[in-house]
Amino acid sequence: MIRLKSWFWPIQMLFWLLIGVVNFCAQYFYSGFDFILAVLNFTGLSLGGLISSTLYRFYFRKNQLDYKIRWTKLVLHVLGSALLQSLLWMLIMVLLSWPFASTYHINLGKVLINLAPLYILILAWDLVYLGYHLVRTYHRSEVDKWMLESEYQKAKLGALKSQVNPHFMFNAINNIRALILENPVLAREMLTKFAEIFRHALQHTGEKLITIKEELGILIHYLEIQQLQFEGRLRYVIDAQEHLLNEMIPPLILQLLVENAIKHGISLNEKGGEIFINIGAYNNTLILEVRNTGSLAFGSRIEERLGIGLKNIVERLSLTYGGHAKLDISEKAPFVIVAIKIQR
Repeated sequence: MIRLKSWFWPIQMLFWLLIGVVNFCAQYFYSGFDFILAVLNFTGLSLGGLISSTLYRFYFRKNQLDYKIRWTKLVLHVLGSALLQSLLWMLIMVLLSWPFASTYHINLGKVLINLAPLYILILAWDLVYLGYHLVRTYHRSEVDKWMLESEYQKAKLGALKSQVNPHFMFNAINNIRALILENPVLAREMLTKFAEIFRHALQHTGEKLITIKEELGILIHYLEIQQLQFEGRLRYVIDAQEHLLNEMIPPLILQLLVENAIKHGISLNEKGGEIFINIGAYNNTLILEVRNTGSLAFGSRIEERLGIGLKNIVERLSLTYGGHAKLDISEKAPFVIVAIKIQR
């Protein structure tokens, strides 16, 4: 895109030349001014406007105005600078016409009467020039602010992701270690599944979003590891609508929901329990729901129930979707239901 800066001189010279031409035509063709006098006025208007506006540009570039400046100060600046420019402009016209003063009966009063229209012209130019730069400065500051905010959000999201993987790996390694002596074959099988999960996690470390289909792939491996540990006390069902499998969600978010369900629900029941994972959509809202056998402690606050997994999810949803995603926790005996709702 061509920057306006490269067009400044052509636009400025064309504008003041046009002002001079319009004035020349009005005086020579319609008001009967002498040709020389009309040319003098044309030269004074075009050259004076160009010089005074150029000097203002140099001043403005050297003393950049902040867009946050107080309105009273801004108004005084605009009116005062326009007055000084118009006086300079008037001086240029006086100097140009001075050698012809006696020939064309030019006196100071006739020249000064043009101060008001000159002031209006230069004020209009300054307002356009100043307005453009103030808007551009404001826009640039907003872009810089959002870029900084974006980098901060990326860094924070990266920190949350780095929190997920060690948390999951720690639990998985502990599970495998517990089975090494008791059941080496089972431990070896779990280690194979864990390697698949770890490979998948590394593969998507730098990604902000992955498809539900990819997420379910890693979730099934995780559930198979947990089933080996619980020795049949854990049962799960995944129900995902086919047309939603390519929807994008944050990596490991479903795995964290299931991990929380196992830790705070299934593992607390000697008989184990069931986990139902449902992926659906309703009223243009994507719903990721995990319901597990268990119950919520009566009267406890959500913050006390969340734990590292769900707290992580809440923060990641906020960073990724802002106010367009939320996490709900409810109980419908004999199940605890945790649902992520994302506006599509």
